[in-house]
Amino acid sequence: MSDIPQPVIDVLKEIGETAKTSTWDCHGTRVILHKALEKIAAHKGIEFELPVHLVTDPANKQVAIQVIGSMQDAQGKFRAEWSIGEVSPANCKNAYPFAMAEKRAKDRVILKLAGLHGYVYSEDEAEDFKDSPHAELLAYNEAVRENIDFVFQVKEAVANEEWDMLRAIIEETPNDVKLALNRAPSKGGIFTTHEVKCMKQNPKGDN
Repeated sequence: MSDIPQPVIDVLKEIGETAKTSTWDCHGTRVILHKALEKIAAHKGIEFELPVHLVTDPANKQVAIQVIGSMQDAQGKFRAEWSIGEVSPANCKNAYPFAMAEKRAKDRVILKLAGLHGYVYSEDEAEDFKDSPHAELLAYNEAVRENIDFVFQVKEAVANEEWDMLRAIIEETPNDVKLALNRAPSKGGIFTTHEVKCMKQNPKGDN
């Protein structure tokens, strides 16, 4: 396993694990098991704040959760990292979207705090890139993460039927952002069919 980055080997050694027992190769991408990340979090004393639910749409199995974690480093200084875990039918077939979204977010935070981010992926994300055609979905999910505030504002405006607010949000948002997030719900898009319709036309009926 000469392809294993040294930082990964070192951290796994700290918890009594090896790359052979805690990682696997997913079409050229190194993936680390969730149970190994939990052991790393416990070993390094990583603590998590209460998660923040950014997108909550259980009917369409679309969830986005923000998680913040912190730890004390070797010099006694506290470090904090945050990440977002997102779930949609396109990137998760799990029947428990809330649990999976939180798991993904926590795993990413652990990877960042442990200094492993960029070297390995968590196993909960492996479903995103098992097949090379998923590259497009990965790019879409990244766009969602980068524009999660816009996503949340649109969903909140539609849910509360605040049509003037929705129109203002749409008009103020750059076209490249709207294009990046333009994906059909049936193909894993973050917006529901109703939300897409509301974004494209004025629900009040006056043009």
